[in-house]
Amino acid sequence: MDANTLWVSKAHAEFRKLRNGEVADNLRAQGIEYKAIWGLESYRLKEISAIFLADETLSVEARRSLADALWHEDVRESKMLATRLYPTDRMDESLANEWASAIQYTELADQACMNLFARLPFAAILANAWADDKASAMKRYMAMQLALRLELTELEGKASAIAQDAGNPFWLRSAALQVVQLGTNEG
Repeated sequence: MDANTLWVSKAHAEFRKLRNGEVADNLRAQGIEYKAIWGLESYRLKEISAIFLADETLSVEARRSLADALWHEDVRESKMLATRLYPTDRMDESLANEWASAIQYTELADQACMNLFARLPFAAILANAWADDKASAMKRYMAMQLALRLELTELEGKASAIAQDAGNPFWLRSAALQVVQLGTNEG
């Protein structure tokens, strides 16, 4: 068994230990579909990530490899943990776009924006590009989340257009309205 498989197994053991069946069942009832849902809350995933980040035997490259392996699993908690573990200096715009394109649920989008995308040196570039992505409501949502995290008031115009378009999903219009309000409060 290679080292990466051992690290992934360690993550899965933590998931099993902290499993919350009630949350998992609730997520499934809401239509959240992954191969596995352990029902871990965000603070639990933060605790698990701290275990990995404190382990001096896990190099930055090994952490990148682990995060990549976790991201490619169809497991809710694996994807969320990956956003906490991926080294920001190893992610480029192409990979950020690849990960963003794979996100289907706002919960994971929020985690990815908070834990990873907002920490990238090119986060504002991503926000601007994703705000213009008419093909992906989720990328526009993530653009609004980044705008809020980075206080990118220059996206207020784009956000206003998104908020006023009744064809957009409610969750996207709500996020855009928050960006508009941020810009209004700044002015």
